[in-house]
Amino acid sequence: MEKTDLKIVKTLHQIDRALLDGLKACPFQKITVDMLCKSAMINRSTFYKYYLDKYDLLDKYLSRILDEFQENMNAAFINADPSHIHDLYYIKNFEAALKYIAKYRETYQILWNASIDRKIYNEMTQIVHDNILSAFERQPQPSSQKKKYADLYAFLFASNMMSLIQWWFEYYDTVTMKEVKEIMTDNMHHGLFKTFKTLMEKNQPDC
Repeated sequence: MEKTDLKIVKTLHQIDRALLDGLKACPFQKITVDMLCKSAMINRSTFYKYYLDKYDLLDKYLSRILDEFQENMNAAFINADPSHIHDLYYIKNFEAALKYIAKYRETYQILWNASIDRKIYNEMTQIVHDNILSAFERQPQPSSQKKKYADLYAFLFASNMMSLIQWWFEYYDTVTMKEVKEIMTDNMHHGLFKTFKTLMEKNQPDC
């Protein structure tokens, strides 16, 4: 049974990899089951054992990716204590989120740029937003005014975080995780303009 289970896991991983490679190379509409099977080194009957068609594969794969992302963002943000929600608690949690996200850099970049009907980057940003907002809503009897500004804060934080991660991935070979964490920390403590100004001054060429 264990050998069979491991074989299934390997097969499903090969299909996932074939889908990612296909999305990296061409629009989803041009991907065929035959292409996926050839890339995954399986026959069509094996593919149809697990998926109805390529659309079923894509939907289930995206659901897994986003569910895992949400689970890790839950751990990073949803348990934040409202009394510390603006400060060190988030910085520490952001570092934990970065470590997880870095593991899936290639996958996320492919999905963000893939020619599919869904905007995965936007969906991930919404997940971060919703998790942060949930932390605010755990406060006893939050007023409508507080909810309104909490929604704005969650949107700004999520957008800032995801934009920073997208930028980091573009310059991954020259920007360290430590630098990304410091930029986010400075953004939270000092604001975007001052953080940018400090970065530019720090990186001025020596005379």
